[in-house]
Amino acid sequence: MASEQRISGMSTRKAKATWTHTFHKIFVELCLEQTIKGNRPGTHFTKEGWRNIVESFHRKVGVRYDRKQLKNHWDVSKEQWKIWCKLIGTSSMKWDSASHKFGASNEDWDNYLQANPEAAHFRYKELPFTEELETIFDGTAVSGETEPPTRRRKKNDGLATAILPMNEQGIFKPDGKIRRHFDAVESRSVITVQSAQCNQNYSIGECIECLDRMEEVEEGSELYLFALDIFLKKEYREIFLQLKKPSVRIAWLQRLQSVCPPLH
Repeated sequence: MASEQRISGMSTRKAKATWTHTFHKIFVELCLEQTIKGNRPGTHFTKEGWRNIVESFHRKVGVRYDRKQLKNHWDVSKEQWKIWCKLIGTSSMKWDSASHKFGASNEDWDNYLQANPEAAHFRYKELPFTEELETIFDGTAVSGETEPPTRRRKKNDGLATAILPMNEQGIFKPDGKIRRHFDAVESRSVITVQSAQCNQNYSIGECIECLDRMEEVEEGSELYLFALDIFLKKEYREIFLQLKKPSVRIAWLQRLQSVCPPLH
């Protein structure tokens, strides 16, 4: 009897939320759908909106995340959106929306990241799905954004009324148009955004040597092992070595560790 109860408890235990790129893409797609449907009248989704997101997410990925887990990812996504808007709204960073690249010098980057270490991961990679996130968050970012959200939202209005094909049950079903839209944005989002002088390759060994010299990070600690994991990705190695101050490196590692697991 006790063993049956343990098995039952294990079967009902909710899955730990792990946010891969694919899971995040589906989440953004569902949030955009509910936003366009009018289920986010203010800054948050209605009960119906969250219920639709929870059920649709489970149906699409085969893993059930509850409302709290999805709401936590919503909060993280919104925070990343604010960080991104502040970054591209800073004149010294010279963000070019046409080429999707920053024109800032290494010195400009170092100065900005010293004051805003949470933006370090955007030095080489654009925030994914910026157009969708702008519609979802309705421009609730920070002051200083270079282009007011309403300016681009006019272009999104046409999209909003045209990308809601429904199946016979009245459930939103992305057609080829919205799928191509997402695929195009996804392809653009992985464009490396870096200055021309940052074409140097950085090895895993060099990163580990640098990590070992940081007395603040104990060898074998959770943060140390997390750093080893993310060193498998080139853009993380580049960011880590471009950050010159150990304190900024640690802040970046801790920030990254808190918001997302390493993607292999």
